[in-house]
Amino acid sequence: MDYILEVKGITKIFPGVVALDNVDFDLKKGEVHALLGENGAGKSTLIKIISGVHRADKGTILYMGKPVSFNSPTEAMKAGIATIHQELNLFEDLTVAENIFVGSIEGFLVSKRKLINVADELLRKLNFNIKANSVVKDLNTSEKQLVSIAKALFLNSNVIIMDEPTATITEHETNILFNIIRDLKKRGISIIFISHRLEEVFEIADRVTVLRDGKLVGTVDVNSTSRQELISMMVGRKISDMYPKYNVLKEKEVFSIEGLNIGRMVRNVSFNVKEGEIFGIAGLVGSGKSEIALGIYGYMPAKWKQMKVAGKTIDKIKSPDQALKEGIAMVPEDRKTMGLVLELDVMKNIVLQNVKEVENAGVINWRRAQKMASEEVEKYSIKVSSIKQKVKTLSGGNQQKVVLAKVLRKAPKVIFMVEPTRGIDVGAKVDVYKIVNNLANAGIGVVFISSELPEIVRLCDRVMVMHRGRSMGILEGAGITQENILKLATGVDVK
Repeated sequence: MDYILEVKGITKIFPGVVALDNVDFDLKKGEVHALLGENGAGKSTLIKIISGVHRADKGTILYMGKPVSFNSPTEAMKAGIATIHQELNLFEDLTVAENIFVGSIEGFLVSKRKLINVADELLRKLNFNIKANSVVKDLNTSEKQLVSIAKALFLNSNVIIMDEPTATITEHETNILFNIIRDLKKRGISIIFISHRLEEVFEIADRVTVLRDGKLVGTVDVNSTSRQELISMMVGRKISDMYPKYNVLKEKEVFSIEGLNIGRMVRNVSFNVKEGEIFGIAGLVGSGKSEIALGIYGYMPAKWKQMKVAGKTIDKIKSPDQALKEGIAMVPEDRKTMGLVLELDVMKNIVLQNVKEVENAGVINWRRAQKMASEEVEKYSIKVSSIKQKVKTLSGGNQQKVVLAKVLRKAPKVIFMVEPTRGIDVGAKVDVYKIVNNLANAGIGVVFISSELPEIVRLCDRVMVMHRGRSMGILEGAGITQENILKLATGVDVK
């Protein structure tokens, strides 16, 4: 068997946590090998050991038949192992071209104009719609992901590790990426592919290895397994209903907006949400769907002809604080920068947004704060060692539950949930879907904004589809299909 990479008996222990326990993994030449598991299963630790971020406490790694132990990602990269991490490692103040070539000594021996020309040519070949002279901080999350992919491909690596490469890019860009991956396979390049989207695994992978709680569950051929089997391997139990839906739609209107405008990004958008309803908003990256939430919540300047929350007319929202006072809440797209303070513990993150509940004459009563945090941890089944655990050490799914806990403690009348299941595992997704149903049945208006079409189709009662800042229409009932959403999202009317 022609293996380019073999991992044997890898163990890694962090203080109080066995992250990996005697794990084996191998990668064939020209293979796409998917690595699956819930958040906290050990996937990121394994790839960080392979790529030189961490050193294993026990075990060996064979690369091209020889034992290796990289002391840094740079060493691994020079040896031919490139990694596209979920947390993008880009220099925000540099251009796209400079980010692609950083670390390449040859690249910096030529003029800046030459760098940009070479990078532009690479981006054109990849069919990535990004300008090489753009400054990275001016790009959206999707475009930054494409820059990271372009950088890895420029290095001509033997092994490319892709950690959630499609989490923030559109379906069109995902198709482009998969075509690139297929081309890389033909050239004998091997891919370790990490994703929470099982449909992608069945489309692009040859084999699948599943980890759970730091241990190897098994490795199977994609052609000889099923979605249900992989879910059971990941979570240790069967999930009978991936998209639970039990909300009860009523006639009472809890939110409405007419003529919403947000700069050039959103133009004359109108919609309403009924009690008990899960109202979806879909569209491609750049369509304006996320900006709708940001504008209404007060993060971006927005204007409208009329907005009502639970019957009350609201003329203007100047800040998120005002939005919260008016009963409008938001779960942000990027929980790590907009939803959480990563260096603080779970308790302080929950308390920060609800400090008035636990303060007395401006002084926080920490006993009350502990009680509040403990209640929320129990209510949302947040897996923590204690409420004093730092949020940055939690899995993505548990981080998202902390965001939900602190936001919902405010008892909003309407909540905008922007990409609420991005980067979280299967079990945590089901938990979020149940929370969404419970919110709707509690009378809270739920606006569910997502790029994942299966969850939009299965969860939402009506779906507004955005295209270039405008609403292309609202689908309902049998009309809510992936095909119809994609047509509207690309500017094609549904007849």
